[in-house]
Amino acid sequence: MKLTDILRQINEEEEENGLQSPDKANYEVAIIPSDMQAALDALSNSENYVVKVKDEEGNEKIDTNFSRTFSDRSQIDKIFGRSKMAEKNEDAMNNWNSLSPVGRRSKVRDLQKREPEVYKKGIEGKDFIKAYDFWQSEGNEGSEEDFIVANDYKSGVEFAPIKKISKLGTDNKYFPQKNADTLKKYAGTLSIDTNYDIDGDKIVFPSAKNEWGNKDLIKRRIKTIMDNAGVEFKEDTQYQLPDETPTQSIPTPTPKPAGPSVLTLTLDPDKIKGKKPELNAIIKLLKNTYDKNFDYDQEKGVIKITNIKPERRADVTRQFGKFLKTTSPVKESLDFDLERYQMLRRAGIIK
Repeated sequence: MKLTDILRQINEEEEENGLQSPDKANYEVAIIPSDMQAALDALSNSENYVVKVKDEEGNEKIDTNFSRTFSDRSQIDKIFGRSKMAEKNEDAMNNWNSLSPVGRRSKVRDLQKREPEVYKKGIEGKDFIKAYDFWQSEGNEGSEEDFIVANDYKSGVEFAPIKKISKLGTDNKYFPQKNADTLKKYAGTLSIDTNYDIDGDKIVFPSAKNEWGNKDLIKRRIKTIMDNAGVEFKEDTQYQLPDETPTQSIPTPTPKPAGPSVLTLTLDPDKIKGKKPELNAIIKLLKNTYDKNFDYDQEKGVIKITNIKPERRADVTRQFGKFLKTTSPVKESLDFDLERYQMLRRAGIIK
């Protein structure tokens, strides 16, 4: 090995062990890649986590592999999920619901590559297609992938698009199967939202999220990863994380917790006549969506949905608009004299 290679390796080991002086500037390592998806793919491929050198004969070889030192047990569990299926389902829900939209999209594309048959079967399923069509009918635009990313992972048997493309019967395919090959591929690489974040067109590598610690070492290794993958990028040398120092404020009384939100809709029997198939299709779809929280009393023509999100109330009401009873508007009194009323109040005659 050449002397320059030995000195560089010693320098990296000192930085990794915190023996060199700490960074003075209050910034984080951030890059602006020319192709965001290519950069994310590069970060998820352990083959890019190597330093290559040439020997005296000009042959290229791997000098340093820095992927193997990165993962610990907690990270491995986060990447592969725990071993028991019940725990794995819970881990999948917690992981998906904690991911940013970019992180969710990255997971969907990982499933497309890793489990193509499960993914294809999921998006071609009747319940997925119906839910996707309903999502679009509410004014949402986007592909099946956008639909999956936009929705949370639900517990139990409740419908969730991500479950349809990551489960085969009771077998949860959300996480990769853990073996020697996948440990090398997944456990030795940086993970989105865990070790780095997406901020607009930037990928940010906060030192607090990175076991490599020293920012100069992080910067050099990210450059190695991108160079190995052939991804061009620019550095943002002035990137700073938002100041999250809490400011003092006057404490406000804690409001009493509200009871569960309930939407009650009363159907008009005359408006239902001749349109029952259309009504039943909407009811069936919402029943699949809200499951135990959905109740339909056919005799009274009353629909109740419990624990509905406030932003969904108006959308659901519009779905049933043509079938609902009209409410009588409140009539204003034509005999009320506002000016006379105000004059009498100022004179103290009425209070």
